[in-house]
Amino acid sequence: MSSSQATLEPQGPKGSWLGGNLMDYRKDPLGFLTELQTRYGGVAKIRFGPQKMYVIYDPMLLKELLITKQEQFVKLKAFEEARLFVGDGVATSTGEKHKRVRRLIQPHFTRAHVHKYAVQMADIVDSELSGWKVGEHRLLTDDISNMTFAIIAKTLFSLEGNAYASAIREPYELINRMCAERMRSLFSMPLFVATAKNKAYKSALQALDRGVYDIIKYRRKNPEAGEGDLLSVLLAAKDDQGNGMTDQELRDELMIMFIAGHETSANALAWAFSYILQMPEVERKLYEEWDRVLQGDRPTDADYMQLTYTQNVLWEAMRLRSPSFFTGRSAICDVELGSLKVKKGQSVLFSPYAIHHNPAYFPNPESFIPERFENDYLKRIPQFSYIPFGGGPRGCIGNHFAMLEMVIALCMIGQRYRLQLKAGHPPIEMEPLMTLRPKNGIEVLVGRR
Repeated sequence: MSSSQATLEPQGPKGSWLGGNLMDYRKDPLGFLTELQTRYGGVAKIRFGPQKMYVIYDPMLLKELLITKQEQFVKLKAFEEARLFVGDGVATSTGEKHKRVRRLIQPHFTRAHVHKYAVQMADIVDSELSGWKVGEHRLLTDDISNMTFAIIAKTLFSLEGNAYASAIREPYELINRMCAERMRSLFSMPLFVATAKNKAYKSALQALDRGVYDIIKYRRKNPEAGEGDLLSVLLAAKDDQGNGMTDQELRDELMIMFIAGHETSANALAWAFSYILQMPEVERKLYEEWDRVLQGDRPTDADYMQLTYTQNVLWEAMRLRSPSFFTGRSAICDVELGSLKVKKGQSVLFSPYAIHHNPAYFPNPESFIPERFENDYLKRIPQFSYIPFGGGPRGCIGNHFAMLEMVIALCMIGQRYRLQLKAGHPPIEMEPLMTLRPKNGIEVLVGRR
């Protein structure tokens, strides 16, 4: 349904008297969101408890939401739970604060600047791979996560070693699961109530904060430690009154970069491998491209544009298994999207996962077909029918960074080793937490290339 056809009051599933559609969403978030698109077209109306919301799938309406009328919306209020640990950084802040921080950070994520990180990225992947041995079994999802975390830590914050990784990532794993659970609940027990779960949640939050504040404390005392990196820019930043960023503001930016930055890339890479490991023809085409373009050398920024099939494999993995599967905005005033009337305070949701499975834009949508992205295919479909990195002023600031690190990591792993799923490996299921990850990970047998 196009925006011109959107009715004043879209239709949607009735749901239960108390929870509305919340239980259906909790049971199967991805199936629920995809079924809404199939049954109701470009816009659906749902209810989570007392909250009435719209879910939009029409690319034209999405463009209005994310670009044309983006000033009339803020980040989704229903996702406030996530701000307990990601804070009020560039991905979650609003208004002038968001614009100020984004202006500071944006220059570090332009295509030209990001490609300067290519050598460091390759060095880190090389170091991570040095401990692999032919014939061993490895939990590939953990290995990839280690790589992307190390890349973020080194390139943006000049940090090396595993101490920071364990201090930040271990408590994050608990928070990730509990936060997703709380966000899907009709009623979450307030954190001041001393339940066992709340105690574990608060303890993990405190551990996470300690890890990040230790980094800030060290860098304030040793400003020369990371001259020119992103953290040094943030530490030196001043507002119009000459005030620098507080420790809390720095904490929030680091948290976003460490968690959102490395996790989404790690998940996208893991999903790419989940298909490569089961599709010999895709694997063959990748080997052919790597041998032809790289000729045994490790990838550089100059090789990136020639590695087109590698990029397409990643684009297709993010289409089928979009790491950011569900998000939205809340209106700060009465506003119209097409002919849809959204009231002040009402939420408008959208699901990149579901949109990417629309057969109108992606024929045979359940099949993994990297070739669909050839010949500038994205220029021939509506602009917001493919949004793995979001869109508009609040789109992912690190999209160029993510693509470069994923291409480098995928090439270097595949150049050195041939991986196979562990014998008897169960089907790789989706686990929608804060992002979409492979449930229980992916275990592989390391073979010689």
